[in-house]
Amino acid sequence: MNIRALRIFRLTVSEGSLAAAAKAMNLSAPAASRLISMLEAETRLQLFHRTRRRLTLTPQGEAFYHEASHILAGFDEIPKIAADILHRSEGQLRLVTAPRIGQGLVAPAIALFRRRYPDIRISVDIRSRSDIEGRVGERLYDLGVISLPVSHSMVEITNYPLFRVRVEAFLPEHHRLAAKDRLTAADLAQEPLLGLWPGQRWREQVDDFFGSGGEKPRYAVETQSSLMACQLAHDGAGIAILDRVCARAVDLRGMTARPLEPERWILFGYIHQTRQALGRNATAFIDCMQEVLKEFRGISAEHAQCVVPLWDGDSAT
Repeated sequence: MNIRALRIFRLTVSEGSLAAAAKAMNLSAPAASRLISMLEAETRLQLFHRTRRRLTLTPQGEAFYHEASHILAGFDEIPKIAADILHRSEGQLRLVTAPRIGQGLVAPAIALFRRRYPDIRISVDIRSRSDIEGRVGERLYDLGVISLPVSHSMVEITNYPLFRVRVEAFLPEHHRLAAKDRLTAADLAQEPLLGLWPGQRWREQVDDFFGSGGEKPRYAVETQSSLMACQLAHDGAGIAILDRVCARAVDLRGMTARPLEPERWILFGYIHQTRQALGRNATAFIDCMQEVLKEFRGISAEHAQCVVPLWDGDSAT
């Protein structure tokens, strides 16, 4: 279908006359009239009533304009869309991440990135892990930050590990279990636990820890948000099993963390489509995440023991 014919139709309606539409498109009146006739022939619709003085929309023309107006308006956006695609790699960074690692790592890394590159526009999509796995095959993001591994049935995904972090139980510092250096499944089985909903990957990992120890956990509160679980632990509602990087988004004053026995670790990193090379903005953001993690490890010896960087050749096992 002739795009110029569609544009002249839209302008004729919006400008109120064929003459005004022709002027807007730098066309002669006869040329504009021929385009309208061409469109009517292609659509097999009578779009206008023709009189000596003016064109008026027919009922078919009104229906066509109403149904197609959003498409017709989109033609004006094409140059903007093309320019955005042309400059996207230079002026924009699109991220997708999950809530836990998003607030614990991605947010401070964005703050650092913004200080260094204030002119780069950033979009951050916060999604559940299942949503990310389902959408990672679509080229909507420059970088994904999530626990690994991630795969897609139709698209090859590059998984690059950044760090591994030790799983710990977060509890009030005056809790009786705080006197122990490490906590087993038997230690925690009779405590009120603050866990995620059944079916979520982190919940499955915690359940596996208890199952491996021959115990069954007792969940006092179930929530979709691990950060809510950590906040509930801070407020004294029970014990949350999390990791130190994700828990940093919550005020941990008055709380303590104890590693599990046997130890459990989580692998975090970034992902992108293998056929889509990382742009310079994505690479710069990875540098910012590494710096945030280095700064976090420098806070204390405990932090350094709990977070092991993997970009300098360390093993994830």
